Amino acid sequence: MNQGANLIVGLGNPGIKYSDTWHNIGANVVEILAARWNIKLKPGKSKYIFAEAQYLGQKCYLLVPTAYMNRSGESIASFIRYFNIQPDNLIVIYDDHDLPLGKIRLREVGTSGGHRGIEDIILRLNTIDFKRLKIGIEVNREKRDLSQQVLAKVPKVYRKDVDIVLEHSADAVERAISDDFTIVMNYYNGLNLLI
Repeated sequence: MNQGANLIVGLGNPGIKYSDTWHNIGANVVEILAARWNIKLKPGKSKYIFAEAQYLGQKCYLLVPTAYMNRSGESIASFIRYFNIQPDNLIVIYDDHDLPLGKIRLREVGTSGGHRGIEDIILRLNTIDFKRLKIGIEVNREKRDLSQQVLAKVPKVYRKDVDIVLEHSADAVERAISDDFTIVMNYYNGLNLLI
């Protein structure tokens, strides 16, 4: 991610009702980055909040769509057109119920894997060629009502572990901006962040 401005997007659902849910983990990472970089997310021209920053000499935008998850692509496509961002410089951060809590996966390209937010982004951008950071949220394989889990508040018993994973995820994004993405991907994709 060296040419042009970088766009870091964290997915989630809008409103207090969803603020501490598993499905909002991507948005939580962007909030951590905004705090680290001492910038404030503000309303944009479409359904998103965003902030602009310089990180290690590179221009970066942070963005959280404020439409519901399955309409995320609309906000991102609008932002990309307005600010002339290249899809190569996009990283989307989101929850993945097929990965256990403690694991993250970086990918340079790929399908939606059934994630409604990613489905809409692919549809609106008409490409699968954008980077992703998937954060594992699977905590109980025997209990697989996914719609209930992703929209549920993170239980207190997992809160400390989730916070650790979110901080490591923010680290991974910062490294992805400053280093070769393949190197960062190879490093994080084999780690258990809770060991």
